[in-house]
Amino acid sequence: MVLEACEPGPPPAEPIARQYAVAWQKADYQAMWDLLTDDAKAQVTPAGFTERLPRIADEMTLTSIDAKPGVATHPALPNGSPDPRKASVPLDLTFHTQRVGSIARSTTLQLVMVGEKDKAVWRIAWTPEAILPHLTAGRLVRMTRLPTSRGRIIARDGTELATFVEAGVVGVVTGQIRSESGLLASLSSALAMTPEQIKAKYTQSWVKPDLFVPVAIVPANKLDPLRQRLALIEGVQVQATRVRSYPTGLASQTLGYLAEASEDEAKAKSARGIQAGDLIGKRDTGLEATLDDELGGSYGFRLGIVESDERPVETLAETAPVPGRDVVLALDPKLQRAAENALGNNKGAIVAEDPWSGEILAIASRPTYDLNALVSGDSAAIARYASDPGKPFFNRATSGQYPTGSSFKPITAAAAMRNGVYNWGDRIDCPARWTGYGEQWVQLNHETKALGPIDLRTALARSCNTFFYEIGKRLNDRDPNLLPNAAKSFGLGKATDIDFVLEKEGIVPSPDWKKQYFPTPAQQVWNPGDASNLAIGQGDLLATPLQMANYASALANDGMVWKPRLVTELRDRDGKTVKTFPKTQAGSTLAIPTDLSLIRDGMHAVTTDPDGTVSFVFQNYSPTTAGKSGTAESPAQGKVDAWFIGWASFEQPSIAVAAVLDEYTERAGVFGSVDSAIAVKAVLTAKFATP
Repeated sequence: MVLEACEPGPPPAEPIARQYAVAWQKADYQAMWDLLTDDAKAQVTPAGFTERLPRIADEMTLTSIDAKPGVATHPALPNGSPDPRKASVPLDLTFHTQRVGSIARSTTLQLVMVGEKDKAVWRIAWTPEAILPHLTAGRLVRMTRLPTSRGRIIARDGTELATFVEAGVVGVVTGQIRSESGLLASLSSALAMTPEQIKAKYTQSWVKPDLFVPVAIVPANKLDPLRQRLALIEGVQVQATRVRSYPTGLASQTLGYLAEASEDEAKAKSARGIQAGDLIGKRDTGLEATLDDELGGSYGFRLGIVESDERPVETLAETAPVPGRDVVLALDPKLQRAAENALGNNKGAIVAEDPWSGEILAIASRPTYDLNALVSGDSAAIARYASDPGKPFFNRATSGQYPTGSSFKPITAAAAMRNGVYNWGDRIDCPARWTGYGEQWVQLNHETKALGPIDLRTALARSCNTFFYEIGKRLNDRDPNLLPNAAKSFGLGKATDIDFVLEKEGIVPSPDWKKQYFPTPAQQVWNPGDASNLAIGQGDLLATPLQMANYASALANDGMVWKPRLVTELRDRDGKTVKTFPKTQAGSTLAIPTDLSLIRDGMHAVTTDPDGTVSFVFQNYSPTTAGKSGTAESPAQGKVDAWFIGWASFEQPSIAVAAVLDEYTERAGVFGSVDSAIAVKAVLTAKFATP
């Protein structure tokens, strides 16, 4: 009796529970496994523990866990005294997850003492309920993604440029395939796809056996006849979905389109719940890409316990999906359609802008393509677009860079008057040949007859090259940077900084630019011809139609250079405006307002005087107009880049337009700048509803 009284009592159960909790917090699953009873290990097996727990953590998107054991209690023996060899320890758990936040649950660790006397230790009689209370054998922890809906792209009048229609997505679950050859043969016939195209979808690196992999989207009206055939193919499922639709067919290059996310793209957008294979804005295509985070919204997630057949048992936590926002554009569908129709089959672009706000009213590029063909996966159409030498995917309105030709001359005039090398009313000779820099630098007028001394108004109306060569020389003799700096002040040679639109910067050549751009000293020299060529919009000068429309606006509005604005606001799906993009002035031209007024008078003469270069296009036309034509040598042999910029009305401008015909073929009696003016006139007609 004395010896028994001196023997130490059984060790407490709490330290083992604490060891288990600490190991779990460290994700040390092997240390946790070592604390289990032999019976538990035999029933659970290592695969059911050290492999399953990290899978559950991944499924939960677990970032950390807090595990706090409580005080042990012992069950009663038949005589009513506590059983010293069994204990229960409460365990308070908080799971911190990426997808559904923090989840608090309380579970219990059942402990059993193994061994005798000084070798006695506590071990955990573990079952899956030690993870979560209702996670009994055979049940699973499942994170379910809750669908979101993409926002619309809407024009200023409410017209939906990008929206959704009901459809079905046909997909494959690889883990359910019984006969791959049978699946490929049957599905190929049903979807009019090759077996190789189908297999390429579900053999991507991110595909898992239980994952639904989209193969093709089928419009609702074509889905019903297919359902019975598809139901017989093991491994194939059909899910209802809403697919992107572009009902107007307008502004394809500006809107862009959707494509499957790669693994890297999905990782970059994982905060929104994007997974590889989801449809996101195709990189570098347009607003669908640049506004993907706004339009796409975020998926929701539901974490729960399910039966092996996926029947729900308990919802642990849930975050609701966030629908994508609607994007509202300044675009006027009537003007956009008129611009696209006016370009017809020509390669080219038209941009129309509000000269008092910088709002982009139309932004057209031709040739174009059908966005809906890409949505439906029309492989023949897609192949045709991809091989088209006209490059329909290329947005000429924002990324096409062209020499401006004579449409640049108003800048030369503004620089000349501001810097005092020309005074209004002065007459300068307009010969057929200009040799201001000597015979070795002879340059020709586009008219073969000498016009004699003319003033600036006439020089603009008739677009006399030799007049502007002389002005360019005078500016260059004063300071070679005067004309380049004036051009930059009108927004050329740099990005317009328009929000969400991919654009090129163009080039304004200058002495410094040549030194930076060219590799050899000989090439870096600023030659006399550089100055005279720049004065008429030739040489190394390049501009985008977007820049030219902005420049035309600055001429019309007395020198304000806007940051162009295509996206005007973002709206929640209930129509509430959540963000607006106000008009922003980017700068002011290096031009005196009175000089600009005189230049505008000369541009009015272009469209109204009998000898104006495009006057017959606007003969008897209302409203009143002003503009400037331009024809520039194109890199393509025998072709030109033909411009017209202008605005209406002349007295109260409400729209400025720039049009270019890319690699245009001129012929007897058919001039590119005239056809550009006709295209601009079509846009003005749509604006003012004139005949």
